[in-house]
Order: sequence, then C-alpha cells, then structure tokens
Amino acid sequence: MSAVLKFRSIYSASIESAESQCNFSNAPQPQSKSWKVVEAVPDATADSDGTKEDSFDDQKEPKPSDDIKEYRGDPIKLPESTHSLFFTAAFCSLPSLFAWIIAALSIGCLVLALINALDGGTALNSLNVPENISSSTRAAQYLSIFVVLLMEEEIPTGLAQMRLITWGSLRNVCPHASYKKFLACNVFRVLMGYLFLVNVLLVLIQAEDVLTIFYDVLALQFVQQLDDIGFRLARLDVFGRRMQRACTMRWFDQEFEYQKGCAKHKMALKAIYFINAAVFIAAIVVITMRQMNGYYFCKELTLDVGDGILEEAFVRMNGKFETWVLVHSYFNGVFIKNGTHAGRPLYKEARKFDRQPYPENQGGTEFPVVIPAEIKYCEEIKAWVLTHENIRKSENDDSSCNWLLRSPETDSFNVLDAAGKWDMWVGVLGTTDVSITCNRCFENSDCNLNGECSDDGICICNNGNGVNYFGEHCEVKLREDCKTIIPEDGIYTMSIEHMSSWTNEPATKESTEANDVWYDIWQEYSRPVFSSVDNNERWSLVYSGSRWFGMNLTGRDVSSKQWLMAVSNYHAFWYRAYDTGTTFVSDKTKESSPVGVDWYQIGERGDQFGPLGALYPVQRYNQTGRGLFRCAGNVKNNNNSVSARNLSNFDRKLTKILKGHVRT
Repeated sequence: MSAVLKFRSIYSASIESAESQCNFSNAPQPQSKSWKVVEAVPDATADSDGTKEDSFDDQKEPKPSDDIKEYRGDPIKLPESTHSLFFTAAFCSLPSLFAWIIAALSIGCLVLALINALDGGTALNSLNVPENISSSTRAAQYLSIFVVLLMEEEIPTGLAQMRLITWGSLRNVCPHASYKKFLACNVFRVLMGYLFLVNVLLVLIQAEDVLTIFYDVLALQFVQQLDDIGFRLARLDVFGRRMQRACTMRWFDQEFEYQKGCAKHKMALKAIYFINAAVFIAAIVVITMRQMNGYYFCKELTLDVGDGILEEAFVRMNGKFETWVLVHSYFNGVFIKNGTHAGRPLYKEARKFDRQPYPENQGGTEFPVVIPAEIKYCEEIKAWVLTHENIRKSENDDSSCNWLLRSPETDSFNVLDAAGKWDMWVGVLGTTDVSITCNRCFENSDCNLNGECSDDGICICNNGNGVNYFGEHCEVKLREDCKTIIPEDGIYTMSIEHMSSWTNEPATKESTEANDVWYDIWQEYSRPVFSSVDNNERWSLVYSGSRWFGMNLTGRDVSSKQWLMAVSNYHAFWYRAYDTGTTFVSDKTKESSPVGVDWYQIGERGDQFGPLGALYPVQRYNQTGRGLFRCAGNVKNNNNSVSARNLSNFDRKLTKILKGHVRT
C-alpha cells in the first residue's frame, strides 16, 4: 500500500504544478495523462502454508470491470504546426502572416506539381499515362500505395482535432482562440492532405521507372511538411523572438480531456484509410489493365525511312533466295497495330491503296502475295526494328530479329520515342532519318488545317471548293486545276483516274458525300495516280514511297477483277515495279503530284550503272529544278520559258535527243 500512496502523491503534485503554470486554478482541469488512475492494488494473499502467492491469474483475460490501466492513445495536444497559428495568434500579427506564407508555399508547390503532371495531356490520354511499364515499376506502384498512406498524416490529424477537441476544451486551454478558425484550419489541413494524395496518385500512374516514384513522392512529402519544419525552426529562434514566443506558448504543451464516443472516431478514421486505399488500388488496377491491353498504344502510325537502297537484298521466294534491289522507301506508309511483342505493340504494314490490312487471300493474280513488313521491339538488341520474315541481309543472316532498320538502344514502350537516327542496312551499316507519326489527331491543326479532327481521333479531310485532300493527316493537296497535268514538251495529257470509270459498278465506298470522294480516286502511297490512255496505250504516273514512276501499263484490262486486286494490293517492292514496266523515274520528292519535279528516262541497266540504272534528264534544256509537268489549268502561254540562247550547245543537243522521250 505504501507504493500506492507514493504514486498518488506524485500524481497530485504534477496536477498542482500544471495548474500553477497555466493559471487555470479556477477552471476545471483535464487529467494530465491519458491513463485511468488505479485506485487500489490488490495485495498478495497467503496460502494455508504461510507462503504468499500472486492473486493475478496470467492465463485469464481481464474483465472490463477490473480496475487496471486502460491505454487511450497519445495525449491530445495542439499540433506543433504553423497551421495552428491561424487560430492561436491574432489575425494581424507576424505569426499569422508567417502561417499564411507557409500555407501559400505548400499549396502553391502542390498546385504547380498538379499542373505539371496534367500538362501535355490529350483527349484520349488526359493523365499522360505511359503506354506500358516494366514489372519492377508496376510492383513499386502497388507497394507505394501503402507507403504513402502511412506517410500522410494531415488528413487523420485534421479529422482527429475536429472530433476530439471541443469548443469548451479549446476555450479552457487557449481562452483567446477562435473555434471557427480552429475548424477552418483543420478543414484546410484535410484538403491539403487530399491535394497531396492526388499528386501522389498522378506520380504513380505516370511513373516509368522505380526511382521516379520514390523521388517524386519524397519531394511531395517534403512540401507537405513545410508547416512542421517552419514551426520547429521558429521555436529555435531562427525567425526572431516574436515567432519563437508564438510557437512556445503554453497551450502547445497542454493536454485536452479525452472525450466520450471516441470509438466512433476511431472507426471513422479506419474507414477513411480504407476508402483512400481502395481508391488508390482501384485506380492503379484500371491503369494496369489498360496498359496490358494496349489501350494507350498508338493504333496506327505512318513510317518514313528515307531513300536508302540495298542493291542485293536476299528475298526468299518459293523456298530459295533471290537477290533484288530494295529501296527502303518502298515500305513507307501506314502500319497498323497487330497484337503485342515483348510487352510492346507490333505493327504490320498496311496496303498502299487504302491503308487497310493486307488480306490473307490474295490469290488469282499474276503478282506475288504481299506479306507485310513489321515494326516491333527486339529484346536481344534492345531496339525497335523494321523487319520482314522473307528478306535477309545475306543467305546466312542470323542477326537478331533479322532487322533491315534498327533504332538506337532503348527500353521505351512507345515506338514514337525512337524516331530519329536509325541504322539502315544498305550492304554495309548506314544511317537514315526515320520519321514515325501516330495517325491520331487531337485538334484540327493535327489535320494540317485541311480537315476536321473527329471525336475518335481521325482526320476527316475537306473536299470541295476545287481542292481534294489525301493522307492520314490531310497532308496531300490536289487542286482542281491540277487534276490534269501536261508536259512542257508534248501534246498529251495525264489525269487522275476514278475507279468507278473502270466498271459499271459503284465506287468502292458507297457514299456520295464530299468527304468520301477520295475513295473513288485511284491512289497509291496516299497520292493520286495520273494516267494517259491514247491509241490503246496506257501510261501511269504512280508514287512509290519517295519517287514517282512512269509505268507502261498497256494491255491491262481495267475492268477485270484481277486488275482491281492488283491495284488494291500494290506494293512497289513485291510487284518489282521498277524492274517491270517503269521507263521514267522522278527525283526524290514528297510533293502531292508530279508537278514541279525533275524526271529522268531510265537507260541502260547493269553492274556498270547505279541501282536505278542510267538516268537521262527529260525536262527542257536539262535544267535542274525546272520540272517536266505543269497543271493544265494554269497553262496560258509559254512566255515564262528560259531562252535556249542562254544554254550551252551540249544542253541543246541533249534536249533534241530527248525531245521525243514519251513512248519511245
């Protein structure tokens, strides 16, 4: 019993000391500890043999009525934060101003972080979610959810303060404090906590590597704790004596009385933690499922690989290899997503005619079956590659992924990030500029202001007012006065062809709307084909990725299904367009029509000559940049021609020789 009496005397002394310090002798005082005082300690009992035995049974659970210590959590105190100065200090005072500055810094930094996270979002990916991520990054996402919820303390602190500190208890401890300001301060604390969580959620779903998650979360946590850091520095007299006095007032050390009904408060806090965790997990699960299903991958892209030439490409035909000349630009055009490979999208080459997938059944034509090339990620060399299963660098080519072009080493899940300088095989290792664009629009400027961007991200090109536009981004322009072109020297014309003129059947797409007019125009590689039919001879100018080919197509039955099949599946490489029927070729160009492009007649071919053979210019006076064709609608006179007197005798002689270049 002596120990009990000693404990009671120490407890009473502590109460009296607190009353004297706070000058609350007449006010009811809360207990200074969150422990229930033990009124009595049972004495030990003696057995019949005179020995004493402890009367407590360690094997029994204490009953609620047992007079034992009951832990009720940490003492309830005002948070040591600059936010508390909002209601403990006068509004027009230095401590209050300091609190406002710290709050503005915290909110400003979190808002800027939020704006930065949402910057650059699109209608189809407003949160800037990466196309896919590695397994380690995904694991870090889920683990970070629980780490963040353990780190975040503003929300539970604010809710606990509002629930456990009543108006009366606040007035007892700090008589001059405003309870409305107290509530507003804690509401602000909760809102800032959720602003922190929103930022963290964006960090998690936008992260592409593990360290980014940890660094960004720690940075956000530091910003959120500026109020605590500022308070501690003020206590150390870093910001002056007035700030030190405001942060060392007695009410920051006072304890508040434990209120009844706190079990409900604990349940509420548990529920909030559970809800926050559920929201985080649900958001990450949705993002994960979309990434694994390829939701964020570009569904269709346009490739431009330049004009490199591989003079001896080993092509497997009918089980054996043949050597063909491969112009890499033959594979320019649209590629469509077709599954995944190595956790990244696999793109297959689309038809040059209508940018749709090549059909599996291409039989019944004299041309070979076109097997599309592929763009995929090669894990062995950690690079994106352009490859074809039937094309090799040599007969014994065993290089990784059998690549014709490869990007620099990268671990990106987005092939658009790999655009730039690629390695190109041209008999030796070379380089080329590779352009890769996603055929998805977000605004009308993505359609070059020549069309409208639809809600599903497709450019609907404008047609009318004497102009037609072609291409995935409406980048190809065909004016009405250029639908028929004529050479500067010659009496023939060449015009675009409407497929409906080949048969008595309607156009390929059953529509009469102006926006669908291009479906009836014969086009390859997103450019219209110009043809001349005279004296039972058919000549066509066909674009083939980087150059226009002048092809002799005399004898073709354009009304047959064979012809339509050939036109639909045309591929400059697999149809060997340059080797069969092509007698003229243009310079490299990206222009919409053959107008303004220099042309050459293909002469001798063989080892002595280049991969395209001997090329003889056919424009007047052999003048570079003069071009051969002009729009028929613009031809009024020939006064803008350069006089032959200004050219050398050699040029005039060569011009006479090539004067009758067409159909010779």
